[in-house]
Amino acid sequence: MVRTKYEKTPPVNIKKGTLQLSDGGLVAFDKISLEYEQDDSDYTIVIVPGLRESTHSVKVLSTANALLHKGFSNVFVLNYRASCSIPLRSKRMSSAFGEHNHINECVEYLEGEMPKNKIVFVGACLGSMCVIDYLSKSESKRPSVVGAVCHSCNWHLKTETFGVTSGFEYNLFHKNLIKDTVQRIFKSSDEIESKLKDEWHQEIDIEKVKNAKSIWELEENYVAPLTKISGADEYYQRVSPVFKCHKVHKPVVVINSRDDFMAPFKNMDLENFQKNPNLLLWSTAAGGHVSFVETLFPVTSYLDRAIPEAADLVCQFVEQQS
Repeated sequence: MVRTKYEKTPPVNIKKGTLQLSDGGLVAFDKISLEYEQDDSDYTIVIVPGLRESTHSVKVLSTANALLHKGFSNVFVLNYRASCSIPLRSKRMSSAFGEHNHINECVEYLEGEMPKNKIVFVGACLGSMCVIDYLSKSESKRPSVVGAVCHSCNWHLKTETFGVTSGFEYNLFHKNLIKDTVQRIFKSSDEIESKLKDEWHQEIDIEKVKNAKSIWELEENYVAPLTKISGADEYYQRVSPVFKCHKVHKPVVVINSRDDFMAPFKNMDLENFQKNPNLLLWSTAAGGHVSFVETLFPVTSYLDRAIPEAADLVCQFVEQQS
């Protein structure tokens, strides 16, 4: 909240772009650059933000700015469906499992546009889960994908975390997330072509979605029907990285705070985590969720130092291996 309200937007340029998806969907895929020309880098960074974030969010732009100043001159932001003023073009929503994860299509696009570059992902919150999901699949074994940095990732989603409907954390974060998501859903639905809109409305209970009081209710009544699964509990099983981390094929630096209320540290299952040598945990005592505020005057984040260092670490490791 502090970062969102008080952190200054860094002076960067945004070149808007889109990525056409195979099912007819369309997402914003924007390039971020500094106000002066940089030497070209051999690496392409793809930021996959949290659910409430997009290209124009100060947290995303701060991360991009820090990476650009580290020498990564090719920085892109892969946004979700129904964000950045682009309405839904299909019934499929962005998610961290199976065909609902469009990272592979992003990789195929970049391989065509920048065939010599290596790709490093930077994921936040839901973006981290999308990245882990992709890196656990055989598609990620391609030479162009070298690794990732993931932060504020909830490794094991549980109803006890997302079913709350009261309390400090609910009023601070959950309530606003629910409100933003519902507004995005119905803003998009008004713009879907009539046939698709009718089909879409047949699959979900509009009133239950509009009146959702918890994140669990949203996922039970909206995400689950559209992703063809039985309910929120099955959804949590499918997207939770704890069940996939043993399959991750590329090096990933995981930055998580031990006081993150949205991604409880106890849910990480460190014993399972440590079985995969491709995973490196960068843990801090404090930092909260997607925040890591370091100073207040001006507002700065520890992530703006940690993420570029972690990305550089991934690149160095890959170069040493080769």
